[in-house]
Amino acid sequence: MDDETTQKLSASAPKDEAQQSENGRQYADQPTRPLTPPNKGKRRKTRRGRTILTILLLLVLALAGVFATGYYYFMTTISAPITHFIRPVARGKDEPVINTTPVYDTIKGRSWNILLMGSDNDQKYTFPAVLTQVMMVIHVDTTQNSVYMVSIPRDSWVSVPGNGMHKIDQAFLLGVNQNNTFEGGVQLARTTIEKDYGITIDRYAWVGLSGFAKVIDTLGGVDIDVTHPIVDDTYPDDTGQGATPNDPFAFKRLYLPPGPQHLTGEQALEYVRSRHADLVGDIGRTQRQQQVLTALKQKLTVASILNNLPGLIKDLTGQVYTDLSQDEMIAFANFGRVLTGQSIQRITLGPGPADQNFGNYASVYDPSIGSNQDVVIPNCAAIQPFINRVFELNDAQSCNVTG
Repeated sequence: MDDETTQKLSASAPKDEAQQSENGRQYADQPTRPLTPPNKGKRRKTRRGRTILTILLLLVLALAGVFATGYYYFMTTISAPITHFIRPVARGKDEPVINTTPVYDTIKGRSWNILLMGSDNDQKYTFPAVLTQVMMVIHVDTTQNSVYMVSIPRDSWVSVPGNGMHKIDQAFLLGVNQNNTFEGGVQLARTTIEKDYGITIDRYAWVGLSGFAKVIDTLGGVDIDVTHPIVDDTYPDDTGQGATPNDPFAFKRLYLPPGPQHLTGEQALEYVRSRHADLVGDIGRTQRQQQVLTALKQKLTVASILNNLPGLIKDLTGQVYTDLSQDEMIAFANFGRVLTGQSIQRITLGPGPADQNFGNYASVYDPSIGSNQDVVIPNCAAIQPFINRVFELNDAQSCNVTG
């Protein structure tokens, strides 16, 4: 059995060798092909893709670094200091409900009423028990891209809720004295405007006038066209470098000539404070305040703000309080930046010419001081149609300054 098998294998061997030899000749006759490493094209594509991904990754990391730096700068230089300005004031039970119309982009899609108050934080008063020399309602219509600066003369004789008749500049002081808090002053000043004029206040801002002067200096001064000479022989000498520290009731002579003037911060403060020698009385003072605010707006460009940001924040620290949120501040600043001069209207609710005669001068007895006071009596018959139109009050009869 084994021998037979061996013979069969031996017989078949030459045949296999011959077949292999024939196959070898066939392969030898074929043309020689270059040797190509397997998947070389795929490797090139993979390397190219990795290079692109690496570049993209570096770009992403670089952008992330820029954003992180910007975010850190915003949080440390802008966001953190701004929080010191924010001072919410709760609304009283007798105050109207504020406008809750839906908005987009933080402020757009509705109108806003912002009560601006400016106080002399000089040596005669101790903060927060101060008067408000400036009371102005800024009506911002974000749908019509318009702004009304409505000034209420400080001598307006009005009903201060719960306190009888007073000049309106005393409303803030009376509110502070009720519980010795800044918030009490804001709430009573705000309520006085809402009750006497029917204008619902959405936000407030209080500014110390010395901080106002510092901001103007930081921005390099303001350009004002003085329409008539300002001569005041009894201007309070209680602020600025020349002030007498031991006599807060000292006076000095103030003179500002007519014509275009470049005013420093101290000069601008003198321009808006002087009230004894204006040709049109105290109403001229409120008009000058509006004039300086308009000039200041022109200085507050994006470039000037960014270049002077640390200095501006330092100037305003302890000099500005508001219940505007951070987002609202930025949104209003951006909104105001693109407004044209024609979009801003300035009105004073006091004695004036023709259709802008909103009050009358008078002398009344003030029981709180036991003597007569020179005041402005608001004229509701003229004021009501105006505020109905500007503040969108329809046919309301809300002007009630005498209680």
